[in-house]
Amino acid sequence: MKVFRPTADNTPTDFLNPLGEDRNEAKGEIRGEAPFVEQTRQQFEKIKQNETDQIRFQQKKLQNSNYQIINFKVKPTDSSDSQAFFFRDLNTSTAVGSPMTDGIMFGQNLPTADIDVSEAKYYNIVYANCRYADNVNTGGNNWLLNPSYIEFFTMQKLAGGGNTLGGKIPRQIEAVAVATSSGVEFTADGTEYGVQNFAVDVFNGNVYYNQTKDLNGIRCCGIALKRVALNFESATTVSNIELDVEIGIDLSTEGNNY
Repeated sequence: MKVFRPTADNTPTDFLNPLGEDRNEAKGEIRGEAPFVEQTRQQFEKIKQNETDQIRFQQKKLQNSNYQIINFKVKPTDSSDSQAFFFRDLNTSTAVGSPMTDGIMFGQNLPTADIDVSEAKYYNIVYANCRYADNVNTGGNNWLLNPSYIEFFTMQKLAGGGNTLGGKIPRQIEAVAVATSSGVEFTADGTEYGVQNFAVDVFNGNVYYNQTKDLNGIRCCGIALKRVALNFESATTVSNIELDVEIGIDLSTEGNNY
């Protein structure tokens, strides 16, 4: 019987595996780092960079205050009649997904022809107020009577962008209105009541949407008129009146998403 005797150039390992392969190595294994690992690392790096940029931007914008007042004027121009009331609905029939008119959009400071709804910024509204003035008969008795109020639809970006204002924000929860008594009607859907809107009592003044750790105000990228309802003590020339609106927003809530 011939016995194999190992030598320096011919070890048992060479005899059993003459090609020198590592039998513990999986066949077809890719040497080095797998592509998906590098891809995942790059994604995490991008997320961290975005967060850093957002923090840096907010700190620059906040400075010593995170509170910003946006002021604008609403003035009827479609009538010069003298009357004891003014009532006008706007945007109430606009469908969800379609642009609204007669509003203000946040994050844009361009001529109307150059605005792009996709570039708007979202903020949380924490305060709203509206003041009435007759800019001609300042010494007269054209006082407001109750009820007098102004309503706004909240605004969101529209898919595809475009040279428009934003659209309505649908209610985020399911709700149903049921009327069981004769002479009573409930409505909780449609283009007026199935979307989000809020009112400011012009007669009584301020409305606060206070922020707490659990309540963060009204989030939107702008607001559009829903209704203006004014009652006057005596007949007033409608084209002489104006409403000065102020909206308080929390700058620290700025973002590109609802």
